[in-house]
Amino acid sequence: MKNLENHILHLIATHNCVILPGVGAFLAYNVPAKYNAEEQIFMPPHRTLGFNPQITIDDTLLVSDYMTSGKLTYDKAADAMKHDIDTLRNILSRKGTARFGELGTFFMDINGCITFTPEDNCIDDAYNFGLEPLNIKQLHKQQEKDIVIKRRDLRKFVAAAAAIVLTFLFVTPVSEQMFNKNLKASLSDFASSEQISLMQQLTTSAPAQVANDAQCEIQPVDFSQTAAHNSATTAIKEEPLATAETTNNIAATQPTHYIIVASCPNADNAQLAIKELSAKMTAEYTIVQCGKRHRIAISSYATAGEAQSNLAQYQSTFPDAWVLTY
Repeated sequence: MKNLENHILHLIATHNCVILPGVGAFLAYNVPAKYNAEEQIFMPPHRTLGFNPQITIDDTLLVSDYMTSGKLTYDKAADAMKHDIDTLRNILSRKGTARFGELGTFFMDINGCITFTPEDNCIDDAYNFGLEPLNIKQLHKQQEKDIVIKRRDLRKFVAAAAAIVLTFLFVTPVSEQMFNKNLKASLSDFASSEQISLMQQLTTSAPAQVANDAQCEIQPVDFSQTAAHNSATTAIKEEPLATAETTNNIAATQPTHYIIVASCPNADNAQLAIKELSAKMTAEYTIVQCGKRHRIAISSYATAGEAQSNLAQYQSTFPDAWVLTY
């Protein structure tokens, strides 16, 4: 009977149905992964084995395996298979039970009916080999708590946020339009109209305060797209910044209102920025040095009204453009 066990074990690994003529059919089927909530165990996918005693017709699958493994003729393979099956039935008739290798155990009742009880994980599953059950505990859902913010605390948060925004605006001045689009919209839900109006007045005055700084220096840069300009630009980049005397002379003859389109931390970055800006719009850019910042102006005017009226035509290309008074 050991030979019969080996043949069934070999065939059931690759077939879903293996018939044992005159006895029944072994049926293998896939079981999907599932979670046992009571035991908190995650069972991986696997194949399991069943038995149907009503399927007894020989489909020649088992005898073919006898022929292949033993290199036998059909008649000799059929005789060998019949001998092993008769041995199994005799054991069941005498004892009522018969162990069938690793697959499970056969049982026969007093009426001659045969049943089969498979062992757990008795079939090797190549697709899910090595997967074992996992202990996964269920997470407990935390109770939701309401967050209460007092109005007094909210005012403190708004004041702190406003201080941070104003600090940023004083360091890097922005235009009035940028204030209307960003800051006013973000604070409208928290601050009152009077608070927003006060903040707007402070931010619009920031550029003027920076512009009146005594450390501001104006350095004109003549920029064009010709080859002669490229050599001139290289020469300007290698020369040192203008002296205080030259700066004062230039500042005395130049208009006092500039349309600023960019800001850089040093002169080298300002020269590189001018090249990039010229790709967007060809113009005579000017470097205005204010402290450690080097601001790039695209145009200058004698009055504030002229600067404000011409600001819109540059904002179509440079949305962050603003007017610097010096």
